[in-house]
Amino acid sequence: MKIATVGKGGSGKTTITGVLARILAEEGAKILAIDGDPNPNLALTLGITREDADQINYIPPSIMEVKEDADGKRKLHMTLTEDDLISTYAAKAPGDIDLIVMGKPADGSAGSGCMCSSHLAVRAVIAEMSGYNEFTLTDMEAGLEHLKRGTARNVDIMLVVTEAYYRSLEAAARTHLLAKELEIPHIYVIANKVKNDSDQAAIEEFCDKHDMPIIGTVPAEERFEEAERQGKAPIDFDPECAGVAAIRDIAVKLRKLDVTEETVPQHLPARKRAKPPACGPKSGLQES
Repeated sequence: MKIATVGKGGSGKTTITGVLARILAEEGAKILAIDGDPNPNLALTLGITREDADQINYIPPSIMEVKEDADGKRKLHMTLTEDDLISTYAAKAPGDIDLIVMGKPADGSAGSGCMCSSHLAVRAVIAEMSGYNEFTLTDMEAGLEHLKRGTARNVDIMLVVTEAYYRSLEAAARTHLLAKELEIPHIYVIANKVKNDSDQAAIEEFCDKHDMPIIGTVPAEERFEEAERQGKAPIDFDPECAGVAAIRDIAVKLRKLDVTEETVPQHLPARKRAKPPACGPKSGLQES
């Protein structure tokens, strides 16, 4: 099962990815975690110390090459085997999770160009490593760039993390639309950092309006914030807190999904494609 977690910067997608990976590992599943964000932080939420995280070997875009198949189509292929990739670049996280971190921008590279090669590398790794472990969880780059480039094209499930304010919900709607265009079979919203019934109602109203199914709600969790301040994984800092419990519920629902090859992409009601959907009136929503 290949899962990608996406969301606006600050939405909490990395925390959710890390906690979800640890929960699935608790249940005995073999996990491959991929940090596809140029500003990588997944290691810390998995439970790797800051010191050990600094020693991780980043995967360079050069591990991919373009080859033509028998039909003349150009495709990306890894230049090393799955086992070599893991032995050379993977770091071990608690729960026997294999973590690989895609290349971040080199120091002094500001203004030098785009991250095109890194996007291609992430997409190819997701595709070629899909059978390595039972679950592959990828923490994608914040924003929409990776979707426009089709980086997450090969995943089974996309989890769109949103908060209960205007710009976050608007970004979630645009993300959902692009994910549909990529024909990702399962696309779900996670309502995150929900403080009260008003937050929950605002997210539900927006998602109903845009045909965006919600797979779970994670409350605003002070214990997550404290875990980050102390440099600990949220699930290690307080495994019984409400935030971890909410993500456990999401893990149960994910395990029940059928993501076999025969899975048909979910086709939601057609919508005019003049432009991505935006929020309606801001009643009940906050700017941030």
